Amino acid sequence: MEIKYLEWNLNARGNKNYTIPSFVPEYIIQKNVDIMVLLEFCCGDNWNDFKCILEKDYDLYISPYISGNYNQVCIALRRSRKFQMEKIIVEDACDINIPEFLQIDVHIDEKQINIIGTRIKTEGKSKENQYNFLKTHFKSLNTVLCLGDFNCVYNKLSEFMDAELDVYGPRIKNNYYSFVFENGDCQGLDWVITKGISSVYNPYDDKNKTPYATYDWEYITEDNGYEKKTKADYLNIEGLPDHAILTGAIDI
Repeated sequence: MEIKYLEWNLNARGNKNYTIPSFVPEYIIQKNVDIMVLLEFCCGDNWNDFKCILEKDYDLYISPYISGNYNQVCIALRRSRKFQMEKIIVEDACDINIPEFLQIDVHIDEKQINIIGTRIKTEGKSKENQYNFLKTHFKSLNTVLCLGDFNCVYNKLSEFMDAELDVYGPRIKNNYYSFVFENGDCQGLDWVITKGISSVYNPYDDKNKTPYATYDWEYITEDNGYEKKTKADYLNIEGLPDHAILTGAIDI
């Protein structure tokens, strides 16, 4: 049973005055996936407009908004796939040792799956504690699909996770990356962690180059507000996404 997903860091930066870019809901709708995870997310001034577009086809679940500088996580599940809700788990977003986190436990076709959206915080020196939190949390779960911005390269993330956990993503060596730093370095930071999943694969046209997942940068256009952006703007693109969209599929 194929389930398509996407994960996208929207770069809201915990801003209570954040406005979700108008192109975002239309863009992700056209991706036609079953599970969406939106990170560095805030409901924002135009939340009702965003919700109106997505709720035509998806059920939305959002972690609580705490205060400035803390982000929410949004998970959207395609209604036509008939995911049966079991439980929602949130964690303390203010705890520097816990990542931004939202877990939705569902049944689909009599199979349970733990869907998790997460982002590792970069403030302070707590990244290793956050990875350990995730690793410990996963021990109690049987079937995990965790989509996240781990602020970490593939090899390092794989070292942190237990052997029963699998880390997947696009092939960086084939020039796939999800973030560009100010100095021009390109790295993959957005990954898939699974446990008890039958298969993880890329169902799209570039599957021969990157068989497990792919990154999408096609949203960066003049019409979407990137017309005058230069190399010097990479870490200062306020209000606009600055990560690639991670997309792929699983069978459970």
